[in-house]
Amino acid sequence: MALEFEELYLKTKLKPGLVAIYSNRIIQQIASGLLGFFVPIFLFIYFDYYIQAVILFYGITFLLFGFLLPIGAKAMSKIGLKVSMILGSLFLVGYFVSLYLLSNNIAFALILTISFVTLFRMLYWIPYHTEFAKTTDDLSRGKEIAFLVSISTLVSVALPLIAGLIISKFNFSVLFLMSIIIASISIIPILLLKPVQEKYTYSYLQTFKELFSKKNRKSLFAYGGEGAEFIIGFVIWPIFIFQLLEGNYLSVGIISSSIILISIIFRLAIGNLTDKMSKRKIIRAGSFLHALGWIGKIFIQTTFHIFAVGAYHAFTSIIMRTPFTTLMYEQAADRGHYVDEYTVLREMAISFGRVLMLILIFVLLSFVSLNFTFILAAIATLLFSIL
Repeated sequence: MALEFEELYLKTKLKPGLVAIYSNRIIQQIASGLLGFFVPIFLFIYFDYYIQAVILFYGITFLLFGFLLPIGAKAMSKIGLKVSMILGSLFLVGYFVSLYLLSNNIAFALILTISFVTLFRMLYWIPYHTEFAKTTDDLSRGKEIAFLVSISTLVSVALPLIAGLIISKFNFSVLFLMSIIIASISIIPILLLKPVQEKYTYSYLQTFKELFSKKNRKSLFAYGGEGAEFIIGFVIWPIFIFQLLEGNYLSVGIISSSIILISIIFRLAIGNLTDKMSKRKIIRAGSFLHALGWIGKIFIQTTFHIFAVGAYHAFTSIIMRTPFTTLMYEQAADRGHYVDEYTVLREMAISFGRVLMLILIFVLLSFVSLNFTFILAAIATLLFSIL
């Protein structure tokens, strides 16, 4: 059935390499999806409801990633894309193990958590994006991305609900153990990839010169905006919902799953549209509509508000992000042998955008309540249209 839909929607078959890396990604997303929405909440509770400590934690991890990424790219050049992704996936398993230890109040687990998540990002994302850019089809990249993301979204629909149930009935430790097992399985599809060597040509200092060069300024602001907006959605929004719902994990899970469910069909439609229309026009329209969604979130007060505004935001995110992601992979693929250099610059811009947003949030929360940080997300969202 899935194969028939693939051929009907895409009018072609996905390349084996793309199927392998996305199978790995989907399994990882199941492991991360069980935790994703709840990790910031877990850290919020772990740090005795002191949100500045959560912000500091994420600030350290993304700052380390931004500065160490060129070293990870150099390591990838020596060991190859396949081995780098395998090692990165192993460190992801280590990250979940360290969260399990953290939930059992083992002191050094916080250092392990920061170390493992940094090593995972260093070794995994560059070969993943490089391989993805090389294996997607030039003429139908938008539809391929929409199709693959919709599959992973469909798989992820029930995960927040399941996670909410597990935390309510048991505790975070059980959730972390499940993620450890699933993340370990994610390594299997990578073994099917053919070994590929990519040489990262920039030196450490040259990477930073290229990142802040005039020719890359638009990309720096656009991807920096992407990273900044991500922080509000990934860290602040879950904690805001958790506080609004007065710590009801199950309600958090139900609302999250419901929003994911209604977004799937819309994503496929936008993927088809992306290959036919100007991507930049769609991004501009989507970023404006998405910014309005962040403004709307400032005024949320009830469970129905969370669902209604969350659903609208899911739709506008798809309008904005599907062509944005497609354009990103097109630009990466156009670089030829420099696809990994482009990917490193992009990931560094995203990471430093996240760090800057975390600094702004840290300062802003001394004067205003949590929901007013959504104004920063609205501003960051408008930067998507610069790409």
